[in-house]
Amino acid sequence: MEKSRLLFARVIRLAGAALLAVYFFAFGLAAFLAWGPPSPELSRFVLITGIVAVIGGIFGFAFLFIGEKISPPDPWLDFWLDLLRFRKWLKPVKENEPSEKAGIWATATSDRDWQGQLGIGDKCLVEFEGGYLFLIQPGKDDILVEPKKVLRTGSHTLIIDTGILLSYGKVTLTFNSTSDADRVEQEVKKLLAPRTEPSK
Repeated sequence: MEKSRLLFARVIRLAGAALLAVYFFAFGLAAFLAWGPPSPELSRFVLITGIVAVIGGIFGFAFLFIGEKISPPDPWLDFWLDLLRFRKWLKPVKENEPSEKAGIWATATSDRDWQGQLGIGDKCLVEFEGGYLFLIQPGKDDILVEPKKVLRTGSHTLIIDTGILLSYGKVTLTFNSTSDADRVEQEVKKLLAPRTEPSK
C-alpha cells in the first residue's frame, strides 16, 4: 500500500514539474513574441501561448502541492522538488538528539555525495521505520535510504545500493561491531524480500 502511494505521488509530482516547465517556456515565448511587429496572426499565437502558460502554471502548482501533501518521504524527488529548494533530508529533527539514544551506530558515506550536499557523513544512528531505513545524525534532519541491494564487504561493513537515478548511490555503512552489521544486514534483507520474485 505504501509503495503504491509513493508511486502515485511521484507521478503527480513529476506531472506538476512538467506542467511548470511548460508554463515557464510558454510564458517566456509569449513575452518574447509580444515585442515583435504586431500582426493578427502573431496576436492570436501570443494569446494561445499565454493561455497555455496560464493553464500549465495553475495545474503545475496544484499538482506539485497535492503531490507533496500525499507523498511519503521520497529520496528520489524530495531532494529536487520539495518546495523547490533541493531539500537534502526527509524527516524533521526529533526533540531528543540521537546522541542521547542507544542503538546501532555507523559511519556513513555515499559515492554520490561528492561535495557533501546530500548530508550523508560522520556517525549516524541506524533505524528502521515504516519499511524504510533512516540515518539519524545529531542536529540534522533524518536521511531516508531506500535500499535496492545490500552487499557485505567486511565483518563491520555493508554497502547499500540505492539505485542509479535520483538517489544516494552506494551508501557504505561501517559499524562498531560485527553483531551490529549482522543485525542491519538482516533488516535490510527483510526490506528487500518483498521485491524478490520467488524462483520457479
